[in-house]
Amino acid sequence: MLKYIFMALVCLIFSKPLMSQSKWQPKGILHSDKNITVEIEYLISPNSYNNGDNQSYYRYKVTRIGKKRNYYINWRFDFFNCNNELKTQLNSLLINNSTKPGIFTPPNNAFSAKKMANYSNDVRISKSLPEIGSYKPSSQLSMEPIAISGNTELNSGESTTLTLEGGNLAQGDSWRWYYGNCGSKLIGTGTKLTITPDHSFNLFVRAEGKNVTNCISTKINVNQKSIAPKAIYGRSQICEGEQNVTLNINGGKLVGAAKWIWYANNCDGEKIGEGEAINVSPIKTTTYFVRAEDGVDKTSCQSFQINVTNKSIIPIAIDGIANIEYGSETTLIVHGGYLATEAKWVWYKGSGINRRMIGTGQSINTGRIYSGDVFSVRAEGNCNNTEFLSKNVIVKGTSTQTHPNDTKTNQARFFINGGIVFNNVSTVGKSNNFNVTIGRGKKFGWFAKAKFSSKSTNAPFKTNNTSLTAYNVPGYYSYNGNIVSERTAYTIGLFLGKNIISGYLGGGYGKRRFLWGINQYQYHSSFPLSSSYAENINNSFKGAEIEGGIMLRFAFLNLIGGVSSIQFKYTDFNIGIGFNF
Repeated sequence: MLKYIFMALVCLIFSKPLMSQSKWQPKGILHSDKNITVEIEYLISPNSYNNGDNQSYYRYKVTRIGKKRNYYINWRFDFFNCNNELKTQLNSLLINNSTKPGIFTPPNNAFSAKKMANYSNDVRISKSLPEIGSYKPSSQLSMEPIAISGNTELNSGESTTLTLEGGNLAQGDSWRWYYGNCGSKLIGTGTKLTITPDHSFNLFVRAEGKNVTNCISTKINVNQKSIAPKAIYGRSQICEGEQNVTLNINGGKLVGAAKWIWYANNCDGEKIGEGEAINVSPIKTTTYFVRAEDGVDKTSCQSFQINVTNKSIIPIAIDGIANIEYGSETTLIVHGGYLATEAKWVWYKGSGINRRMIGTGQSINTGRIYSGDVFSVRAEGNCNNTEFLSKNVIVKGTSTQTHPNDTKTNQARFFINGGIVFNNVSTVGKSNNFNVTIGRGKKFGWFAKAKFSSKSTNAPFKTNNTSLTAYNVPGYYSYNGNIVSERTAYTIGLFLGKNIISGYLGGGYGKRRFLWGINQYQYHSSFPLSSSYAENINNSFKGAEIEGGIMLRFAFLNLIGGVSSIQFKYTDFNIGIGFNF
């Protein structure tokens, strides 16, 4: 009897290991070549991730082996751990002289896996152990996350970001979030989801694509309370005296019997109304507040400031001398009144439709006045323009002089003038010599003048009024009667005089070339071969030049006439017309 009881206890004790050993499953050839064939077998526990003592195992089965020894078969396998995360395990089998056909169980061959992603990959033959480093596991399978983390207890209007923990996403798959039920209303994708719910609901997520995993879920609990406004809309800047300025709530939410309550000056101050909008008529800068209230349940306040700008007030008087002499000036000054923020005093001259603005500021200088006129001032700003306040300025006496506003000769002015240069009145219309004059001044000023010729004649020979001084060309020549006078000069000077007529005097450098034309012949021929010019050295001059003359300046036009001389040996004349600016 004791014998049978003992045998029953032995069976109970060893039945589980025996059953486990019977679950070893071949998972194919790990490596095979002309020298060796190694298969891989696994003993997979269905719940090793729940009970660390009940782990999974692997072992080798050598089915044939040749003479080659002393090398490693390095390999790895990928699996999902207890958090549904894809992991990899690196292994190595040493082939040496003691390796024989049969089953070989390596030490430390246990691992905890919820599910296998593959049973072997990246198998390599090497003379050394594999390097320890980062190995990226691979799997064609997706695994659902282990949990959803984030705040799930919210007040109405609050936002939360939820994040997936664990799980694996195979290439081509994506995380998809659902409202209410798994696979129903899609509300987002990705490993994170940000939501702002206004009521409680169940949230689901799973991987979808080539694979569809199981859903995991969490409950989002929303405490239904009123939500404070995001902002108050309205005019922030008004003018003194404006009425019924409307303020509106933007955003926020009322729940249950809550109402929007408005306050002035502070959030617990004077209650001024209820509702989504309110009309206010502040007489000074005031801050308004609004919040949702339901008994003791109150949201935070939103605030809005209305700035009230006072209006300008017309001045009491314009200070300044009202009776002045002809051509004098006076300064007018604002007396009294009030200038609002951003407003300014603006001055005008004239009256009625002839009134024109002449300046801004507390005071203004009238400039020279030659006849009586009206000067006015008023405040101008964003809120209001006051009425005009005017002052008559009376001018005493008269003047027989030309009014400076009727002619511009009373002012320092720039002028330009152009004309011709000649030495004989009979050749004025035939002259090829010109001059340009510029200057500036009033009754006294400066000028600069340039003289130039429209021709630039080549004269390879020189003559002394009788014959050419050096004629080394075969043949002979004769004068043909052609005469050319070329003039160049650069002078500067000053002018002095009255408003209209002035005299001027200047000096600089001048040059005059006087050329005679010649015909050139070959011997034994009466027909000219060519023509040329010779410079008449007795009538050609260069050196210091002095000039003087008269300048007439009218409103827009000017006339200049004068005489110039090179070293007092040669004298010519110039006249011109131009413009004043």
